[in-house]
Amino acid sequence: MSLWYLIFLCGVLTFLIRFIPLSGFIRFKGSELYLKVINLIPIVVLTPIIVQALFFDKNDDLIETVNFEIICGFLAILISILFKNVMITILLTMMFFLILTNILFVNG
Repeated sequence: MSLWYLIFLCGVLTFLIRFIPLSGFIRFKGSELYLKVINLIPIVVLTPIIVQALFFDKNDDLIETVNFEIICGFLAILISILFKNVMITILLTMMFFLILTNILFVNG
């Protein structure tokens, strides 16, 4: 068996193991603790990724100046708390980021 087929098969199996219980195909009702833990997974996974992208440069040095990414990161937190909707958060934050970068591009 080719190595690429094996990698693809492992990826599909890993996806199905995680997707099927959460998809609703199987009637599975977890305990209250289980549901609370499942709701925390996106926060736990995305927080280090976002912090790394916002506060560190390509050389893993801490960024010491305020830039548009940091401003938009805090704006995204505020929008997500207010609206509790992923699409609204993404759209408003991206629009704000585009406006800020275009103002800088036009003025500088």
